[in-house]
Amino acid sequence: MNPHEMEARLNAHREVLITLLTALVHDERYADIFEELHRDTQFMDGEEDPGIVPSKAFASETHAADEIRRLLEAARTRSKAR
Repeated sequence: MNPHEMEARLNAHREVLITLLTALVHDERYADIFEELHRDTQFMDGEEDPGIVPSKAFASETHAADEIRRLLEAARTRSKAR
């Protein structure tokens, strides 16, 4: 799979997730899921100063937290536009 194909597939998965989250965002039955996802956006490694150059693991966790935050924001924005 080339990089362009990989990016297209990831974007498709992202779109499906945003669509699902948008459908559930205002349903109180799923409030716990959104709370848990929100907690996942606040990655903490327990150190006060992780250093100037973060480790690969720290960087990966930070990227994951950022992506979850973007997914939640996109779902909330889309639900308000309906």
